[in-house]
Amino acid sequence: MNRESNTRLLVQCDFDDTIIVGNMSAAIKDAFGPANWREMEAEYHAGKYTVEESNIRQFALVNASRDDVEDFVKSKLVVRDGFSDFVEYCQSAGIGLAVVSSGLDVYVDTAMSILGTDYPGVHAAHTTFTSHGIQVTYTSPTGTPITSGFKDSFVSYHKDQGHTVIYVGDGRSDIGPSSIADYTIARSSLADYLSHDVTSYHRFETFADVQERVKLLLT
Repeated sequence: MNRESNTRLLVQCDFDDTIIVGNMSAAIKDAFGPANWREMEAEYHAGKYTVEESNIRQFALVNASRDDVEDFVKSKLVVRDGFSDFVEYCQSAGIGLAVVSSGLDVYVDTAMSILGTDYPGVHAAHTTFTSHGIQVTYTSPTGTPITSGFKDSFVSYHKDQGHTVIYVGDGRSDIGPSSIADYTIARSSLADYLSHDVTSYHRFETFADVQERVKLLLT
């Protein structure tokens, strides 16, 4: 596959527990959120709410300023091995890369700015800080407000644009988008789910693993 044809290949990558080690959303709620946020999270895992609805509910109860959150992210950020090299590889090979997170733009954007690399496509929930908590909203790639399927909408959009989509993720909220992507590279509970579902995927632990698999897809 030549470099020109590589431009039709796009990697859509999750953020929490994927690009970074650990879950920044959970860490922020532990630091600034209500005592019962894990009970609210359990309702999401039980299927009572979508991940988008759950984040809207939980972050509305988080008592922190934008500066508080940004400083917290800077002190806690651990990037998964190989990510910066993988970004450079995608850029040199002409492969698209989109970071799509159901987490908050305040911490995703802060993390990306720390990495200091040019990321053409970063998408997350929009946040507004108020005296009553953090207001969270989600918007599809076409600008429509949504409360479910945020990551899925970007996979569908990229495919509609003619891209072959490789999905990289780790958890429950990645099941939907991975099911409609052309290829999936997974770890943690997403990999476990896909193995039980007998779905074709490849495991990763570092972005060197991701890069190796993407290279194989180009041959």
